[in-house]
Amino acid sequence: MIWAGMPSDYLIGPYFFDGQVNATPYSAMLETWLIPQLRDRGLVDDVWLQHDGAPAHFALSVRDVLNEHFPGRWIGRGSPTLPAPLPWPPRSPDLTTPDNSLWGIIKGRAAARRYNNLRRAVEDAFRTITPKMLRRMSQRTWRRVRLCVQHQGAHTDSTDM
Repeated sequence: MIWAGMPSDYLIGPYFFDGQVNATPYSAMLETWLIPQLRDRGLVDDVWLQHDGAPAHFALSVRDVLNEHFPGRWIGRGSPTLPAPLPWPPRSPDLTTPDNSLWGIIKGRAAARRYNNLRRAVEDAFRTITPKMLRRMSQRTWRRVRLCVQHQGAHTDSTDM
């Protein structure tokens, strides 16, 4: 699995997980890779972290890390005993910029050429993403969020945009 973040008009990532992604490697990625990068950029105290409903995101150890480093500033799946500050809307993967735009571009660019090493092809594809492209992706996501609100939470498609 590959993880990437878009805190503004730049990318953090890609981060490549080896093997199955469960709570242990996901928590380790947050604590040893993502949080230090956000801290180095002066963002760890301001940024909101958005998760979807993936099982690794829901693990108690992951939610403990999120509550420690992003208190009251994460979106994800919670539980009655440990709720998320802002619950993830069910069945809404299209409301994240990576799912809405980034991954399709990365997949298309990585698959557009022959490669001997998939990891390198993905890294090369990430290097082609510009700040201007990221701003356009973010604007597209916000348009989709507004449409979702207008449609009272119903699904939207690209023809609505």
